[in-house]
Amino acid sequence: MNKFKLSLIISCTVFQFATVTSISAQIFNKSFQVENRKIDVKEFNAKVEEIIDKAEIPGLSLAVIDRNEVVFFNTYGYKEYKEIRNGEFKPKGKVNKKTVFEGCSLSKSFFVFAVHRLVDQGILNLDTPLYHYLEHPRLKHDDRYLKITGYMVLTHSSGIENWQYYNNPDTLEILTEPGEAHIYSGEGYMYLAEVVAKLLGKSIESYMEDLVYDPLKLKSTFTTFKNNRALRNYSVGHDSFKKPQAKHKNKDVDIAGRISTTAKDYGQVLIGIFGGDYLSKERLNHLTGGGIYMGEDPAGNIHKYGPGFAFFIDQAGDTIVYQYGDNGAFKGFGGYNVTRDAGFVFFSNGVQGDKIRGILQELIFDIKEEDITQYPNEVLATLNMYNEQGYMAALNYLRNRIQNDISKYELEELSELFLNENSEFSAYISGEIISRSQEDQRIYVLHGKAMMKNHKFKEALVDFEKALELDDMSSSDIEELIAQCREQLKKEEAVLKE
Repeated sequence: MNKFKLSLIISCTVFQFATVTSISAQIFNKSFQVENRKIDVKEFNAKVEEIIDKAEIPGLSLAVIDRNEVVFFNTYGYKEYKEIRNGEFKPKGKVNKKTVFEGCSLSKSFFVFAVHRLVDQGILNLDTPLYHYLEHPRLKHDDRYLKITGYMVLTHSSGIENWQYYNNPDTLEILTEPGEAHIYSGEGYMYLAEVVAKLLGKSIESYMEDLVYDPLKLKSTFTTFKNNRALRNYSVGHDSFKKPQAKHKNKDVDIAGRISTTAKDYGQVLIGIFGGDYLSKERLNHLTGGGIYMGEDPAGNIHKYGPGFAFFIDQAGDTIVYQYGDNGAFKGFGGYNVTRDAGFVFFSNGVQGDKIRGILQELIFDIKEEDITQYPNEVLATLNMYNEQGYMAALNYLRNRIQNDISKYELEELSELFLNENSEFSAYISGEIISRSQEDQRIYVLHGKAMMKNHKFKEALVDFEKALELDDMSSSDIEELIAQCREQLKKEEAVLKE
């Protein structure tokens, strides 16, 4: 397998043990095998614990699939960090195997399974325009919506914007001609979910139980956040400084991004879809037999989006499907090699969760991926130093690393990361970028914002004026910042005169 393929396989939340025997094996075995590699469980767990600690990720749910069976499932870290005194946070509650995470966009996979079962049963035709089943009142203003089919929705080629509030919050927009381009759309999935409800005469929650959760025996998956005992065991999202974010307990259905689940249950969904026990060969072939073009990766693999999953066929002829998930403070990823019946999945409750995809790939498949955004990198190392030892330690660390040619990309990410946490540190970092490159408008704006937070309005004004000079085509936001600086300078002048 090439490194890109395995990179995508890396995070499939793919595991629910199919039998009591497999569960017992996972508990008592000292090792597991994936693609004929024997992995020591104790050593593996120790490495994962170290990784999430250094990557500032509070908790993790992880599963590995081999030969269409969940061969490993474990959880790590904490459900939530609580503030015990001003600015100091401590962990509370270990993540266990029943702890649910936000499924993010991996939620769509549960629904994809339901849809393809209905196609096999002849209840739904993916080529029939959806308005024949159910009209969409928020799309009737655009006649192009009459062309939208279930296949277009599943391949994210309906043209419908992701969410209505993204552009004009008053109007749900169709951005491209239906069927012609890849436009990721949660709204499209919600439309199709309502179509299915109409066809079955059941609520979305009810038919998800009947078509997905019950047959796959998913005991820790929930469409909405109900007030029951099982859902009291949930994880909370955290920012890069392990500060907890307000938990969204959705009472309304969001089939595109708010299913609560575990890695074990998601793994069972992947096995249900691709294992051959529930879907016909025609359905399986359809999932990776066409699709909408998404682009080409550095290895030359063509990526497409089929009716349910993104996928590509690598140089060896293996077909790999994958799904990313990003709800801000929750991250997830699922990947599965259809040819080899192997993959892995994870959910995390930290904003940096997507940064450990590469290292997990290396641990599980022994394939190293060179990617500056992945752990270990200077962003995570600096962040860890700051969280563990404080500002001065992080500043000294970064000063030493700058001498070793830390990348501009990493410096920019760090400056943005610290803007609201420590504006002095943010200003130092963006200042270093400016010393390297004098022609980057974004960095001048970033440095100016840090200066404003440090109440250095005169210096901020210089930054914003330079940014405007570099590109006056994007002037409105910068002009607003300039006006704010001038207003503050007037106030300071007035105080001095008094």
